[in-house]
Amino acid sequence: MDDLDKDYDNVPATQGRGEQEDAESDDEQQDWRMLTAMGSNRRSLPKRGEKEYEPTGSSSDRNNLDESRQAMYIALNGERRHTSKVHISGIWYPHLRKAKVLVARGPHFKSIGKADSNGIIWLLPEEVIYLMERGSMSLYNAHGDTNISLQGCYAACLGACHGHERYLVYAHLKRLGFIVQRAASFDGYVEEETVPKPTSNQAQKLWNFLVQKFASFCIGLRCVFAKKIPSFGPIVCGGLWRSYDSIYKALQIIPFYSHRGPIVTPKSTTAPFRVAYNIWKPRPSFKKSNPGEPDFRVVVVNAQKDKMPTLAQADALFSTLPTAHGSTSTSQQRLRDGYKNVIIGVVDCGIISFVKFGDVSFGDERIFEKKAANSTTTKYRPTKKQ
Repeated sequence: MDDLDKDYDNVPATQGRGEQEDAESDDEQQDWRMLTAMGSNRRSLPKRGEKEYEPTGSSSDRNNLDESRQAMYIALNGERRHTSKVHISGIWYPHLRKAKVLVARGPHFKSIGKADSNGIIWLLPEEVIYLMERGSMSLYNAHGDTNISLQGCYAACLGACHGHERYLVYAHLKRLGFIVQRAASFDGYVEEETVPKPTSNQAQKLWNFLVQKFASFCIGLRCVFAKKIPSFGPIVCGGLWRSYDSIYKALQIIPFYSHRGPIVTPKSTTAPFRVAYNIWKPRPSFKKSNPGEPDFRVVVVNAQKDKMPTLAQADALFSTLPTAHGSTSTSQQRLRDGYKNVIIGVVDCGIISFVKFGDVSFGDERIFEKKAANSTTTKYRPTKKQ
């Protein structure tokens, strides 16, 4: 997904350097023996040593491998510690499919969680798993007497996320620095606020559109019967043509798709082609109470079970989306992104790919008129007589 990749470049440099170092460390073979010299009281992480590229197959290499493997087991069995200043505690309620936050600390709650009328913050299942994976949260059962492990958190919360694929996309975008929230159609329905309601201005636009199309149809019939265009040969024939603009208009004999048609009532979408998450670019002025229009809308599908959306499924999906660009957008933006667009996150055995679908109306972008207008503004330069 090009847009998300471009926005990832704008993420703060500290975050980008950290993720780059993590990627480099994953490519290298780790030597866990350095952890044995740390002890249990050391707080800082050790620096990486030199990598051994050429194993010789000797007994010394086997001993080094066994020592490194044993050191890895010891390190994994060690207790994970986190500072109490930003640690979060919560209680999971299965019947609500939410977690109640007992102590809210840290910067996470600027973009996650939702407070009720009593000021209590509730976390969604994907938010709970994300914080548990980071080690920033301790989760307890409904009675508050048993600590839930990460494995138990997966078992309790993944079903409420409507599948493992949706959580993978959520966690991936959160790690990239984006602000992710559930869409209104996450559970399979659309709220009333998202349904566009006809107004007097829209009714006037619809009437003007119908009158314009009827007039164009009548003019086309008159030109056809007047000029008696043959069944073969050139379409533009006869008459006086003073500009290329009129020639291009005469060539438009094939009906094309236009987004300026009648007002479309949102259709019922079928799973999984529903908007799951609304995405915002990272910005410090973001407010959960008033987030504004999302920068992206993401649909999550499983590549092993789902196929590409059919025309009917894509039409139903686009009917639930608002127009992406306003009157100030340029023709290049409308041709690139469309009047409506959605991003489909395809999860294939844990590998996430993003594909962008746009509702583009090529026929409405009359590029030839703009080029003709620019050509008329060129100055005429007379030739010199010899």
